Amino acid sequence: MDLKPFTILLTNSTDIYAGGEFYVYSLARELQARGHDVLVACKSGNLLREKCEQAGVRIFPVDFPPQGKLMRHVNILRRLMKDRSIEIVHTNTNYDRTAGAFAARLEGKAHITNVHSFHSLRHNVTHWLRNRWATDHFIVDGVCVKELLAKEDGIPASRISVIYLGVDPVEMRRDELLRQKVRQEFGFTDEEVVVGNVARLVPFKGHEYLLQAFAACASNFFHARLLLVGDGELYEKLTDLAAVLGVQDRVMFAGFRDDLQAVYSAFDLYVHPSIEGGGETFPFAVLQALSQELPILVTRVGDVAEMVEEGVNGFVVPDRDHKALMEKLEMLLRDQSVRRGMGERSRHYLLRRFTTQNMVDAVENIYTRILQRRH
Repeated sequence: MDLKPFTILLTNSTDIYAGGEFYVYSLARELQARGHDVLVACKSGNLLREKCEQAGVRIFPVDFPPQGKLMRHVNILRRLMKDRSIEIVHTNTNYDRTAGAFAARLEGKAHITNVHSFHSLRHNVTHWLRNRWATDHFIVDGVCVKELLAKEDGIPASRISVIYLGVDPVEMRRDELLRQKVRQEFGFTDEEVVVGNVARLVPFKGHEYLLQAFAACASNFFHARLLLVGDGELYEKLTDLAAVLGVQDRVMFAGFRDDLQAVYSAFDLYVHPSIEGGGETFPFAVLQALSQELPILVTRVGDVAEMVEEGVNGFVVPDRDHKALMEKLEMLLRDQSVRRGMGERSRHYLLRRFTTQNMVDAVENIYTRILQRRH
């Protein structure tokens, strides 16, 4: 169905570049490719700005603070909406969610917000007003978040839509030349099996349980290596833990990487050991592993299990259970044919359910429905 082009303002107020920022970048690029007029308001020093500019997506830099100066930023966004004839404001993180909501309400425009974590949105009266009075619709990454917002924040379920994230299966296709390049960079041989993980080094990503599971397997699988991609506050603690566990020579800490197609191509299997309490919902990192034809091993946190057909393309285990991780990790390390078969089924599963096209189709439907309702 052909849609009338929309004029859309996407906002993001963070300093980091992680899953929520990748979502804005992916959504902006695909919406623009479909003929919509898209503008992204984000911080000037964020990698999000650089990537959008490289993709030809227009940027409006805003000095969003963590808190305070709210009315100043409401007015900045109001002026921007007037100047660019914005129809839809689509916010994504806490500060811009509030500023964007009130700006849209005062200008009589539609406000839609994405919730990318498993957390309540109501922490004060301002948030209550924003949620009740200044937001037309909420898009969430998982069923768990919809249930939380309905129960704890009192948001009617009819105003919340679950839209699972998606990735571009062409851009994240496995590449043999890139695989060899990255494996040579880290000194991995062709015979070694590389266990991969891509995540910020923060508590809720559960790296300590992956290290414990890997260490328990290491003596039986001399060909196994662990590559952790990401940076964060736990770097020193995790490198120290690897040393205490005696696997410091078999664990590589790669730091932040933006060449994710290459990095995932170097993996032979993927593990995502997140724990409850940090807000994990539906990480892009696991979708990228599916796209790269990797078998996956994840914990039952948020809606992550939705990406796994148990025993078909991977396994789901309880969080904080390094023994359960170890048992499934051993199964995957033991048999290359099992890894290969599960990996092929991972990509088939992604193509059916979790592509960028599917994600943006659903977002466009929300835009259309909200604008029709407002008119």
